[in-house]
Amino acid sequence: MASTTPNATMVSSTVCVFLNKNLHYNSMFWKENPLNHVFPVLMLQVILSVVVFRVIHVILRPLKQPKLVCHLLAGVILGPSVLGRNKTYMESMFPAKEEVVIATLSQVASNLYTFIVCIKMDTIMLTKAAKHTWKLGVCCLTFPIVLIVSVDMAKQHFFPGLNPGNPFPVQFSVVSSLSYFIVVTRALDELNLLSSELGRISSSITMLNEMVSAAFVIIGVATVQKEAKSAFLAILSLCSFIVFALFVARPVLYWVIKQTPKGKPVKESYVVAILLSTFVMGVTTDAIGASFGGAFMVMGFITPDGPPLGTTIIRKSELILYEFFLPLFFVRIGYFTDLSAIKNWWECATFATIVIVGYIGRLIACLLFASSMNIRKSTAVLLSLVLSLQGLVELIQSIQWKHLQLIDDQTYATSVVSIIVVNAIITPIIEILYKPAVENFDMLRLGTRSLGTTSNVGELRIITCIQDEDNVPSIISLLEALNPQEISPVCAYVIHLVAVASQSVPTLAPYKNHLRKYVRPSVSDNIIRAFLNYSEHSKGPVQIQPFQMISPYKYMHQPISRLSQRIYAPLIIVPFFKSGEAHNIDGTLRIFNTNIQATAKCTVGLLVDRGLRSSILTTFSYNMAVIFISGGDDREALALASRASCQPNVSITVFRINLRGTYTLEDQIEKEADNALFRDFEAMNVNNGHVECLEWMADDVEDVMKALRSLKSGYDLVVVGKHHASPELQALESWVQYSELGVIGDAIATLDFSGGKMSVLVLEHHHDDNQRKFDSCSYFSFT
Repeated sequence: MASTTPNATMVSSTVCVFLNKNLHYNSMFWKENPLNHVFPVLMLQVILSVVVFRVIHVILRPLKQPKLVCHLLAGVILGPSVLGRNKTYMESMFPAKEEVVIATLSQVASNLYTFIVCIKMDTIMLTKAAKHTWKLGVCCLTFPIVLIVSVDMAKQHFFPGLNPGNPFPVQFSVVSSLSYFIVVTRALDELNLLSSELGRISSSITMLNEMVSAAFVIIGVATVQKEAKSAFLAILSLCSFIVFALFVARPVLYWVIKQTPKGKPVKESYVVAILLSTFVMGVTTDAIGASFGGAFMVMGFITPDGPPLGTTIIRKSELILYEFFLPLFFVRIGYFTDLSAIKNWWECATFATIVIVGYIGRLIACLLFASSMNIRKSTAVLLSLVLSLQGLVELIQSIQWKHLQLIDDQTYATSVVSIIVVNAIITPIIEILYKPAVENFDMLRLGTRSLGTTSNVGELRIITCIQDEDNVPSIISLLEALNPQEISPVCAYVIHLVAVASQSVPTLAPYKNHLRKYVRPSVSDNIIRAFLNYSEHSKGPVQIQPFQMISPYKYMHQPISRLSQRIYAPLIIVPFFKSGEAHNIDGTLRIFNTNIQATAKCTVGLLVDRGLRSSILTTFSYNMAVIFISGGDDREALALASRASCQPNVSITVFRINLRGTYTLEDQIEKEADNALFRDFEAMNVNNGHVECLEWMADDVEDVMKALRSLKSGYDLVVVGKHHASPELQALESWVQYSELGVIGDAIATLDFSGGKMSVLVLEHHHDDNQRKFDSCSYFSFT
């Protein structure tokens, strides 16, 4: 039975159903249908949504289709368009009494999804980035909205059932013109492009769009009120809510962080309290006249991302939300999507026209500002495609329009199909055409850089990545061992790695908070101040450039590689993960290690830190061993030793291991370069009492390992190359536990080698094929 009123904005219906207080299926022995109960039907919906999604994803992933398309197709298949054509299935899977349950759970899932995504967003950093892209952001919003409104006004008569005064065309124009942060970052995260140039620009543009969207929300809250006084009170209440969140709730969240011991996760009671507070704020915004989602978004924005609070909330919520509850949202979308209702193809043409017009507006804006922002034309075209992606926000808005009776079944189904088609076309194009590795051609033309081809006269720029405070003493000792002098000063770009949950927008920015006075300084403050203190007391000139890298580990390598190219740094030093950090939800430091080795156009050193505590403030002494076998990586190790050999407080022992065997022509060329380099090093240090060169002959790998076991544990640091120009050692690379350390590095880094007391630095030089010969013969040429 349905009841309607002339002035109602929403048509409500009353359905009489049998109220069964027992929600659970009794047992098979009662001879009753389990699908007559709410809980079995809900579990079946969850199971089918997950299984069908997984099957579709396996089938479509080779076609580079995103998860959103697979989720929507799963929902459509489970809805009336496919399986729902069977009346018995539809009555069993979507009974009337089940609609409230799935509607409630899907609403909670979508709001929690918004909350989690907003936690991952570094609002401050994105706001700073938006300062450089605000002109482009304004044009990417203005051009589409003008064009789409014009098309809507001209073609609105093609939308069946739209009466005069229906606000749908205007609302649809606004929604279609905006690019939403939640949608864009989710798509970029799936494509592994968040840390790319394309990802950084599009994220900052969507940040501006979110601000505009918030303004539209406030206007919408006011317009739905019947009287001016009510509208004023609604706006005042909403603004008061935002002020309360910023100046009351946010300080409380920081208080929770202060109560959490260093290195420990936030207490579960705090996490539960924060989640409950978020739901309470959702009830508050709903009472004001806004939606629940606004409160979840605001709470996500004010919650500090990263450890300990943001990471803990995400870890405890993300898996079950994404894999089990969010699919129910798409089941509900599919339940209301009936493809057989699409009969007016003019409406489909109108949707297609609006999508194309919106893209043209963004394309024009991106091309106009491409030159002023130093963006290539191809990147500008792909940027317009990224900003045209649609997703969860558009789906939520569509289902709200349907419930408010602003659109009919045909318009709703057409909007869902348009979202599927847009993402199914755009996502593969971006994945195929956009290559982050070649996004900055001018830097790539400069080729690779190495320690051996860097002059000993002039500034030595080194990037040092710090995971925690325990890495600081070893890095400082290594910098001091490189012998900073007036003619060869050292400039260290110190980057504190702050790991956050996946899908967070990566940010690498200069760190200045250490200049402030804190009652309780952060970990970053302590690290940066330690390096600045070293810079002031070092015997040689050492300049410190502090940075902070806030990102999931899987995205950290790209910004750091770009920084190394921009400053022409020949060496990047990164920490090797500790034994207890090999696996976690957010990805490991090991992922960062392998990625930075693969992408950096310079030498990368992995530091296996054994906790060296040598102080340079009183007396500094350093005992270094270098394992020199053969190959470009070992030559980099010898080049580092060459710089350190001039430091009077550093003792160096070079172990030259000649491995007999059959070598290819390329390996033979490498060995000739090795022999020439080693002789030059000996000649340079013939009168240096702090340098000792030893040569060993080895018939096989076993002899090499015997020679290495003779190393004493008295060395502070052992330097070795990752790869070696030896067929015997190369054959063993696939058998080592940690391939990023190489055969020799993996053997020396084990805890049972010399008692596990020696730190190990494994060097790998990135070779371009056209530069390998040049690098083999140019070491010490600039000395």
